[in-house]
Amino acid sequence: MWKNNQQRLTKLVTCTICTLSVVTTLAVAAPISVLPKAAAQTTTANFRQQAFVESANWEPTVKKGLNDFLHTYGKNGVSYNKAVHPYAVFDFDNTTSIMDVEEQLIIWQLDHLAFAMTPAKMSEVLRTGIPADKINLTYGAEDGEGRQVSINDAITDTVKAYSTLYKKGLVSTTGKELNMQEKNTPEFKEFTAKMRWLYDAISETMDASVSYPWVTYWFTGMTPKEVYKLACACDQYYGNAQKGQTWTKGKYISPANLPSKTGSVNVAYKIGVTVTPEIKELYGALKQNGIDNWICSASALDVVKAAVDTFKIPGVKGVVAMTNKTADGKYINQYDYDLHAQTQGVGKADSISKILLPKYKGQGPSLCAMDSQGDFNFCTEFKNTKEVLVVNRKRTDDAAICAGIAVWQKDHGVNLSTANKTGNTLFLLQGRNENNGQFWADDNTMLLGKKSKAFLSDKGKKPIEQLNNGMTIAQVFQADTKLKNYQGYKTR
Repeated sequence: MWKNNQQRLTKLVTCTICTLSVVTTLAVAAPISVLPKAAAQTTTANFRQQAFVESANWEPTVKKGLNDFLHTYGKNGVSYNKAVHPYAVFDFDNTTSIMDVEEQLIIWQLDHLAFAMTPAKMSEVLRTGIPADKINLTYGAEDGEGRQVSINDAITDTVKAYSTLYKKGLVSTTGKELNMQEKNTPEFKEFTAKMRWLYDAISETMDASVSYPWVTYWFTGMTPKEVYKLACACDQYYGNAQKGQTWTKGKYISPANLPSKTGSVNVAYKIGVTVTPEIKELYGALKQNGIDNWICSASALDVVKAAVDTFKIPGVKGVVAMTNKTADGKYINQYDYDLHAQTQGVGKADSISKILLPKYKGQGPSLCAMDSQGDFNFCTEFKNTKEVLVVNRKRTDDAAICAGIAVWQKDHGVNLSTANKTGNTLFLLQGRNENNGQFWADDNTMLLGKKSKAFLSDKGKKPIEQLNNGMTIAQVFQADTKLKNYQGYKTR
């Protein structure tokens, strides 16, 4: 039933910026983004109908585990409940996609000076949410000299450069194709380098509750439709191997000879984003088996919806993601907590509990997909979760615990049936090659720019030893998590 491994997905229709199949029909004020039926049907129609995953690029244990799940919990399985049918929840960045769509959009915004703020508003936005006692924290300039740079000083330099570019008429909501002369100006180099440096600095020195919404405030002054179009243009460029998808790293360097508070800084970024045929195959197979697909992402709502459309991901029922408040139809620099919690870390689990559980009569997700710390809570806390797909990135955070458990289960021949009979989740570890943006039939991963495979960090190896010594999976999670207030394995 699961043979024909060499078959591939049918050719997908190219998404154009003008085909706003999601944004034009969805109100951001709604607490959840549900894809319109017409759009969902069109996407599914462009995807070959199949009930199981078939690609040879799935790691064999992963492939069997996914197909066992589809066979057992799909619409033809004995446990399928039409009244409360199962659903899957996927993380997006680096799980559904290879690389991060929000981080790629940062580069698109910077390179095209796509902003809708005056310099005064930019100064306010860049300081939004940063506690007063942390605004003067320092972070490395990455200039080889070990210098530490003040975040507040870097914001001052950034706004000063932005003001010059703004007065020259180079800033626009939709972004401009700047020529090399414009990009070679000291102010352009100063603005792009320090703006991107601030993203890293705030992410590394402050809590996720500050850093995650901070980057979404870059959309202040834009309408949801404008953000969607911007993201779609970005994905079409960086998702295209003939255009911007190089699977390399770029670098911004601010000029040393431009008077500034901080001096020169430099910062590297990744180039390329995609959604693999295997992931689209999984979404499609889940849909064919009567299992709803939801995305819960720490990226901005419109950015995720644009990626769903651009990469033609089939069978997506809806998206729960970071959403800011609006005024007069335009985003402001304020997160909308009235909708749901920030969708990262425990906030993902809380948002799923608030938004999705009522839709499924209190049932949690049956299948989850993850890659990092931000997904740890929602992939481990729900009682109904039967299986978790872990994309291997050799993490050193709590995602490593899930990866280590997956390796232990594989080595001990634990399958879906035996895991579920003992009340446990089956964890599956899938590798990929980040140097070409592809999955492969291996649980090792080739990280971007590296020439040798990566497997488990020391934190990922620890659960294997603990389980071998008789600890339960629940005990391993409780003992190894870095979270101070972890609710616990299968407690929701």
